[in-house]
Parts: sequence; structure tokens; C-alpha cells
Amino acid sequence: MKLSGYLFTLGLLLPAAGVMHGATITFASQGTPSDPNEWNSLGASITITRNPAWAPALPGSDWVSYFNTGDPASSLFMSPPNGTVVSFFELLTLPWEASSASITYRADDSAAFYINNVLVRPEAPVAGNTYTRCSDVPVGCTVNTEVTMDITPFLSSGANTLRFDVAQRNGSSFGLNYLGSVAGPGPAIENPVPEPATFGLIGMSLLAIGLWRRGPLKG
Repeated sequence: MKLSGYLFTLGLLLPAAGVMHGATITFASQGTPSDPNEWNSLGASITITRNPAWAPALPGSDWVSYFNTGDPASSLFMSPPNGTVVSFFELLTLPWEASSASITYRADDSAAFYINNVLVRPEAPVAGNTYTRCSDVPVGCTVNTEVTMDITPFLSSGANTLRFDVAQRNGSSFGLNYLGSVAGPGPAIENPVPEPATFGLIGMSLLAIGLWRRGPLKG
């Protein structure tokens, strides 16, 4: 038996090496009944029928509000008074430090975005804004005025609170839609320290290999 044979035998006796694998957490506006980590300053967040002028909801998400404030043609539609600002929250709990994280969001008329009470992006400027559908400039309610951004520097391991201060500036519909993801390291499976009995088994195996190499003892 060559050296490679010894190594092969040892390989059978020692635990396999551990591996590190990645993990991704996704989050999206879905309303409090579907996601208890969501709420707003007036109570539970609900899914709403979107205004036809809005972009379709991002994959796996819904447009949300505090009341039926989406499609003006829908039953019990209500338009919040101008100047109304409602805060929408998402509790995002991370088991590790984020290696990368991003979010895409839209709002009608616009929204300021905070993470852990730190302003990440302000509401769209009011001056010169016609709000024909919603804000003319990001962040608004269309694909052209949605915002996609890196939020990695604002997150930490443990509980993170995302807050969207959605503002009504020019009547009619009101709502919020978002989708995000956070990537980080998965749990590492590390080799345990071999027990003393394991070393004993290795020693006995090496002794047996040596005797096998020498052949039977002569009298």
C-alpha cells in the first residue's frame, strides 16, 4: 500500500470538512394579514386594487395602504386629504451582517424612506412637481419613477425597521409597493474537535496497516 492508501484510510476516519453556503432573505409589501412584520401608523396595512395608472405590483408583492385608496373605480374608494402622511413599517430581522441588500419601491404620491430612523432617501421635491399621476420624479408610482437602491450600509444583524412615509400631495389615489432582498453568509458547519477515542481508532488503524504491510510473523 502506498502513501496515498494511508491518506485514503485516514480520510475515512476523519470527519468531512465543513462548508459555508450563502443565504438570501426576501421581503415585500403584502399587507399585515399575510405578513405580521408589516403595519402602519394607523393600524394594519391592507392590500388594495391598484390605480390603473400605477405600475403593476412587483413580483411577489402587492400595492398596500391603510384603506381602499387605490383604484378610484373600486368599491368604498377613499382619497386621503392633501398633506396626509402615513408611515408604513417592515420589521426585517437578519441572523447575520448583510453582504449585499437592495430594494425597489414605488409610492403615490411619493414617500420618504428610512431604515432604523436614518433617512435613506427623501420624498420627491414638491416645488415644480405637477403630480399628474403621482410624483413626476422619483419616487413615484410608475416604472419610470420607481427607485432601486443599495441599502447594505444601513442594515445590521438583528432587528431592522424599514419605514416609508407615504405622502398625499395632489388628491386621488394613495399607496405603496416594494420588494427587497438581503444576502449574507449561511451557517458554517465546522469540523468538531475529534474525541480521544477517535485518535485511538486512528492509531489502531495505522498499527493494523503496519502489520498488514509486514505480513505474518515468523517463528
